[in-house]
Amino acid sequence: MGTGSYFSEPRMLSSVMKKISSGRGLKLVSVLLACASILSVTLLYYTQNSFLEAFEAKTYDLRFKNMRGALAPNPDIAIIAIDDKSIAELGRFPWTRTEYARLITKLSEDGAKAILFDAFFPEHESSKADQAFADAARRAGNVVLATSFNLDQELNVSGRTGSIPEIEGAVSGIGHINFLPESDGVNRRGMLLIEDGEKYIPSLGLVGAMAALGEKEFVPGSFDIALGQRHIPVNENYSMWINFTGPPNSYPQYSFSDVVDGRVSPALLKGKVLFVGATALGIYDMRVTPFDGNTPGVEVHATVADNIISGRFVNQTGLEALCDIVFIALMGAVAYFLTTRLRLYSALPATLLLSAVYVWFSYAMFVQGHWVSMIYPPIAAFTALLVGGSFRFLVLERSARQMRAMFSSYLSAKLVARLEKDPEAAKLGGDSKEVTVLFTDIKGFTSYSENHTPQEVVARLNEYLGEMVQLVEQFDGAVDKFIGDGIMIYWGAPLTQPDHAELAVACIHAMRKKMDELRIKWKNAGVEPFFIRGGLQSGEVVAGNIGFEGKKMDYTVIGDTVNQAARLESTAKFYGVSFLVGESTYERTCTVCRYRELDRIRVVGKQLPVRIYEPAGFSSGMDGVMIDAFNAALALYRDRKWREAQSQFAEISRQLPDDRPCRIYIDRCEYFAGNPPQDDWDGVFNRDEK
Repeated sequence: MGTGSYFSEPRMLSSVMKKISSGRGLKLVSVLLACASILSVTLLYYTQNSFLEAFEAKTYDLRFKNMRGALAPNPDIAIIAIDDKSIAELGRFPWTRTEYARLITKLSEDGAKAILFDAFFPEHESSKADQAFADAARRAGNVVLATSFNLDQELNVSGRTGSIPEIEGAVSGIGHINFLPESDGVNRRGMLLIEDGEKYIPSLGLVGAMAALGEKEFVPGSFDIALGQRHIPVNENYSMWINFTGPPNSYPQYSFSDVVDGRVSPALLKGKVLFVGATALGIYDMRVTPFDGNTPGVEVHATVADNIISGRFVNQTGLEALCDIVFIALMGAVAYFLTTRLRLYSALPATLLLSAVYVWFSYAMFVQGHWVSMIYPPIAAFTALLVGGSFRFLVLERSARQMRAMFSSYLSAKLVARLEKDPEAAKLGGDSKEVTVLFTDIKGFTSYSENHTPQEVVARLNEYLGEMVQLVEQFDGAVDKFIGDGIMIYWGAPLTQPDHAELAVACIHAMRKKMDELRIKWKNAGVEPFFIRGGLQSGEVVAGNIGFEGKKMDYTVIGDTVNQAARLESTAKFYGVSFLVGESTYERTCTVCRYRELDRIRVVGKQLPVRIYEPAGFSSGMDGVMIDAFNAALALYRDRKWREAQSQFAEISRQLPDDRPCRIYIDRCEYFAGNPPQDDWDGVFNRDEK
């Protein structure tokens, strides 16, 4: 195989792409875009974007109804229901106050701990009825009535509606029943206190909890309300997130009429905090809650009391806000990191999985009483993925796609994958690298071609080349080009491979075994087999793209190392061996492979001689013993002991009659015995052919 004008002096190389020094800048832009997207989501979180807050509020409902489900209610709370049954038995609503007096008296006799009316009586009915209500409440000593405030947009009091003084003066307490529904109409928070002048009026639920806990006072704080040893988390308006127990009818309910007529066992009422309120749909005291759109208001007050008594709060304080910010940043960063390790279509489901894990985490935190955002961190993740990741894919991955298109035809998939992750490693603009270069050729291919049809030649050649390319990929080499029946291969570029020489030597041993298999296969099929030879050399080269940019470019390696490998391949024919290894490759692999030194030669066009070696196992019978004998004979030859050397080479040749190097040295010894070289003879053989 002729090497032609293979790569003499290194020249300036053109690059298929812009120098990837700008790639670092693009990566920085990608990172900055991802950071900007995370910062944007953080700002949306701080400004409480109404659109996203609406979604976040819906996740609050989702956690109750679709994820957590109902909880067991506090057993100390029950509801006296003004229901359809009671209206049917007692007559059209509203009822006379004497019925309420009967209820208070009966509940007091049954040992109720507190009686809280989700109702107020702002007008006089009659002196008899009003007095009966007031007397019953005064005797019971644990009756609480409702009141309602008119509030402006700033939640300042502009008016109040309560019961008539005769009744209000007879009860033990007052609790407001104002609701604070969200913009979508769902009641998620309960105002525990309303500031009326210099007084704080507690909600009916708070009063019920105080009665159950035996507390007489509450102490408003900045973001909590102290109730004895309990601290109720609230916002600046003293509103508490309600931890809803369940759908309507979660609490035990007893019909108003059943209680006053004695049809309810006193044991069910004794020691209980009893909320009296309407549950009949026709009375229109229904509220929208996360569980249901028709929840009686009295059940919401009971739920507030239950939260305080049981300590089942939903916290959304500074700690939860800090957690949200941390996870917004963390989720965004992890999602962007995924784009640096995965393709976009793989990073997307990975981010979906990451978000699902976070949703599970936020739900687990919710069950523990902490409301961390379920919306903002996943939004940060997908925003970082789509903004930073898409930019990376569209701009940075373009270089990876170009890299893949350029190298996939002659690099192993493993190396191509590494190049895609780190395109800069290729140094496509030209770079000095330490490599090992291999040239292979088919022995006597011209004669083989003449003796077979073109179809047979192409079939055998394709089969051979296919097997060799697979071996090269297996040993992480790069197929540079096919030169007729020859192959040029290298290791150590475009990616640096510290063990390039060892990989190359391992590859040629695998090639030898594969050729043995192919020859057996061809022989059995009645096809004439052929043999290959090759030359291997390691050293410094220039690696880069050569050609006409935009038209035809090839990534290759050039330099003296390439030339030497090509010369070694052709020199192998002279010595009658399959593979020759240069001195530089020998020095890098002599600890992992046994060699016999064949000669010191000076190739055409070079002044400095090089040692050449044959790897063990490539010549039949040339085992370790024979290699030692050959090396001993070679040492005698270089000591000018021609006859002794000739005798030892002849002995080896008798045992290995097909070993051409022995015959070459027998002839040289015979010549030098009659024509001694000059005193400055250095033992170098000058090759005058390429």
